[in-house]
Amino acid sequence: MVVRISREADRHVCKSAARLSAILRPAGVPLPELIFDGSRAATPFLILERLAGYDLGFVASALPGACLSGIAGKLAAAQAVVMSLPSAGLYGYASAPTEAPFARWSQVLWAHLDRIGAQLSSAGIYSDAVAARCAELLRKVEGEADQLAATPFLHDTTTKNVIVTAEGEFSGIVDVDDLCYGDPRRVAALTLASLMSDGKRGPVDYVETWMRHARWTDDRLFRVYVALYLADFMSEHGHSFNDNQRSPRAEEIVALEETFARAAAAAD
Repeated sequence: MVVRISREADRHVCKSAARLSAILRPAGVPLPELIFDGSRAATPFLILERLAGYDLGFVASALPGACLSGIAGKLAAAQAVVMSLPSAGLYGYASAPTEAPFARWSQVLWAHLDRIGAQLSSAGIYSDAVAARCAELLRKVEGEADQLAATPFLHDTTTKNVIVTAEGEFSGIVDVDDLCYGDPRRVAALTLASLMSDGKRGPVDYVETWMRHARWTDDRLFRVYVALYLADFMSEHGHSFNDNQRSPRAEEIVALEETFARAAAAAD
């Protein structure tokens, strides 16, 4: 079993996870069984089934293409279930469609870039030109982004939270606390950026296979998402996240700058 314990300030996250489990698991999304809902306890907690295996990122490089294709297909099927859920025409991260905070998809992307720019500036490791380049790219696709429907999707099924055994069996998806409403391809772009930024360069064709299963298009807007997420990874350097201090090596900085430059060029 897994016991997830929340701070009192995060009780709403615990409640949202329990509510989404009750909606998504019966609909066929492979989430762990919720054994006990303690979201209303003095200290909020959930007791969950522990899925067999590891985060995809730990085993992906060792898996054959056929295994990765099977995982991608099952992930695409799970996302299709979520994408069929109701939407209120609002965009962004929320536990319910009416709580999504933005009226347009481009506002979600600009808010993301604002956070990236602030973190880049405060850390001072990378040039402010990174955020400026992202803004240039985003302006070119803003109108296109705002034509997209507010489709619900699982926004964190990346190299993390997709649980796979060492033999390549897909066990399920964990840590679903809320949904994102907008373009579902953004989670595939995050996954691709993560694999591209991996020092060992992960199996990027996994994302191509996933998108083929999902019938998603690899276009300029998708490539802008990839560039934004690479800039996001750069912006995390020099900051603490989940009590982990990011102190990049010089060669890591250069490699990520070069990867970002190639991604930005692909999005132009």
